[in-house]
Amino acid sequence: MRNRKWKMPRSAAGYLLVLAAAIAVQAAGCGKSPENKGGAPAMSTEDAIRVMDAHVKELMAIPGVIGVAVGALDDGKPCITVLVARKTSEQGKRIPKEIEGYTVVIEQSGEIRPMAGDSAR
Repeated sequence: MRNRKWKMPRSAAGYLLVLAAAIAVQAAGCGKSPENKGGAPAMSTEDAIRVMDAHVKELMAIPGVIGVAVGALDDGKPCITVLVARKTSEQGKRIPKEIEGYTVVIEQSGEIRPMAGDSAR
């Protein structure tokens, strides 16, 4: 494996993309069982990422949504996580409870801002 230099993005959108990618990478390492209790094939993290990618634009268009990622429920099953600056009842009405069989979890993350010294482009 080659040693690579990574540059941090300087825009707020770039920071959100890095955050979503980091959460997705972390979720990819979560344990998976080959079958659910009923004997049906388990829902994979890779499939959850595909579903998230297919719906990210519509979720990001909802006011207050600042990021979308793949996470894991308490039982280890993958879920789609929607990050919001502040939870509101309106978001609860607009954000679906489930997308293509994956539970959607809303997490309040607070505002994400560039670090001091970085300029948004």
